[in-house]
Amino acid sequence: MPTTKKDDPAELLRLAIIGLDAQIAESRETRAKLAAIIDGQPAGRTAKVAGPGERRKLSAEARAKISIAAKARWARDREAQAQKQKPKHNAKKAQTKAKPAKAKSAPAKAKKSPLRQMAA
Repeated sequence: MPTTKKDDPAELLRLAIIGLDAQIAESRETRAKLAAIIDGQPAGRTAKVAGPGERRKLSAEARAKISIAAKARWARDREAQAQKQKPKHNAKKAQTKAKPAKAKSAPAKAKKSPLRQMAA
C-alpha cells in the first residue's frame, strides 16, 4: 500500500474510493459467476454489466410507450390539481352565501361631545 500523508483527508478519501471500486468489481464478477451456475451456463462466460457511464439503448417503440405513459400521467396530475382548486373557490362562495344576514341595529343616538355640552 502506498504511503500517504495522515493529515490529507482528500488523499485518504481518494484511496478509499479506489478500494471500494475494486471491491465492487470483484462482487460483480462473483455475482455473474453465481448467476451463470444457476442458469446452467458455463462459469467462464460472464454477463457484461453496464458501467456508470454506459446507457442502455431503447427502441423507438419503447420510447414512444414511455412518452405516452408520461403524458397520460401528467394529464391526470393536471386534472387532479384543477379539481383541488375548484372546490376551494366554490367553498368560499358557498360560505359567503350561507351566512345569515345580520339584523342591523338601530343607529345609536349621536352623543354630544364634551365641548358642545360646555358651550350650551
